[in-house]
Amino acid sequence: MLVVVNGLLDAARERLRELGVTFEVEHRDPDAGIDAIITLSRDSQRQRYAAEAKAPMTLSSVIRGKQEEFARSPDPQLIIGNRISRRSADAFRAAGIQFVDASGNAYITFGNVLIDVRGRTESTAISSGTHRPSDRPTRPTNIFSSRRSQVIFALLSWPDLSHATVREIAAAAGVSTGQAHDTFLRLQQAGFLTTDSRRLERIDELLDLWTAAYSTGLGPRLELARYHGDPSRPLSGVTPERRAYRSGESAMGIGVVRPATLTVYIDHPDPKFPVLNRWDAGWDREPNIFLRQKFWASPRADEEEFSANGQNAPWLLIYADLVATRDARLREVAQSWRARFARSDEV
Repeated sequence: MLVVVNGLLDAARERLRELGVTFEVEHRDPDAGIDAIITLSRDSQRQRYAAEAKAPMTLSSVIRGKQEEFARSPDPQLIIGNRISRRSADAFRAAGIQFVDASGNAYITFGNVLIDVRGRTESTAISSGTHRPSDRPTRPTNIFSSRRSQVIFALLSWPDLSHATVREIAAAAGVSTGQAHDTFLRLQQAGFLTTDSRRLERIDELLDLWTAAYSTGLGPRLELARYHGDPSRPLSGVTPERRAYRSGESAMGIGVVRPATLTVYIDHPDPKFPVLNRWDAGWDREPNIFLRQKFWASPRADEEEFSANGQNAPWLLIYADLVATRDARLREVAQSWRARFARSDEV
């Protein structure tokens, strides 16, 4: 395996050198779960990456891989491999996952550098002076920007919205009608939405992409604060006017007996809320309580029923928060939760 990884690293170095990017391997330690720590640089721009070799180079292999190691790494992830298909490359770009294969297909962005090379085959030579980062190619449209992710979230969470008006979908997603219209157009262009209705297609693939993008896109944008506290302690300060929504491993019915973390979405931030719950914001404590802003408005009345200890967030957020922890002990929990609620492509 080490020989294979070294060969892929050498191939990636050569392909990026042809694009004017220096590739330096700083450290290799397969036992740590990360194949190599590398640094890419061009002119004054530099970026460290945690590199992982993948065969095949697919979104599912990345999502189901040893993600807990990457969660502990301060460096972004770079996937290297022998060959990435056009479809997988599009999926990686949409999810914001950077990659390079042995043929020179690549999506890498750091500082003011953008590399986006497509359609390379093993026999394709990179001509001198073409596809260089200085050419500044147009950045691909991100269908998983924060606002678009909210619309996709609503369509995945509540399939009945396919029959609703644009205004109703926008209200459920917490966006404007214009933003909802834009998302519909982008989804149609990407082949995830039928042109004559708002019925989603390739649902499983879209769900994978949305979940992968959530941990680095919408999720961090919703974060209000992090604390340290007791995740099993009943919530205090929840009222009908100031509701709290549980997610991740502390959601009700998730099946985790002793949750190690608590993710809570609130509709009206209150500075007294952390105090009432005895949460510590000190820098010397490892955070395990994550407070986030609620953005959705469920079209189902039963999902808005008040609970003094907090009601569950929509199932898709619970699933995404479970996956985002990149904790091996929660993988099976996450997949069971998804199987319980997600509709398949055949539905």
